[in-house]
Amino acid sequence: MWHWHGDWNSGEWLSMSIMMLLVWLPLLLLVAFALRSLLVPSTRQSASAEEDARRAYARGEIDRDRFQQIMQDLREQRSTG
Repeated sequence: MWHWHGDWNSGEWLSMSIMMLLVWLPLLLLVAFALRSLLVPSTRQSASAEEDARRAYARGEIDRDRFQQIMQDLREQRSTG
């Protein structure tokens, strides 16, 4: 059981502070990363969509006009967020 004596020296405060930092810092970083990945749109998705459109155009699945429309839509979507 923990006993409070009220006479901690600076070494005990320092070690306790380091332990708290080692526990809370990774948790805070994990929460920040999770929030960032949920709230910030990924440019990787639009790049993947552009690559898919390029491949479909190269295979002849879509014509030039459709390809240009897709690319324009993706650029607009990226700029508006």
